[in-house]
Amino acid sequence: MMDDWRVPVTRIRTADAGVDQYGEPIPGAEAQETLPAGMFAPGASSEPVTPGAAPVITSPTVYWPGQWPDVIASDVLLIAGVRYQVEGDPARWPMGLVATLRAVTEASQ
Repeated sequence: MMDDWRVPVTRIRTADAGVDQYGEPIPGAEAQETLPAGMFAPGASSEPVTPGAAPVITSPTVYWPGQWPDVIASDVLLIAGVRYQVEGDPARWPMGLVATLRAVTEASQ
């Protein structure tokens, strides 16, 4: 039954390409890796009032029961064609990994 809820997840991680003159990392190439399928909970969405824009902010969560894939706060996860930024450090529970996500898209007109 739980397998019906699982969706494919791809991790996108940006490699460091060195440091700039201030010692800050320079973003390099993006590397994609397929992660174990996760259970995706759509979560809440909001539409903040912003002059000249119509953003929709969604805050879903992805669960990996019994699995602890390599996911860090700077990663982007690709789920159902949408790029989600990982919000903060994923929670490493005894029963699996949980990651809170965030995406900002334009509202459909």
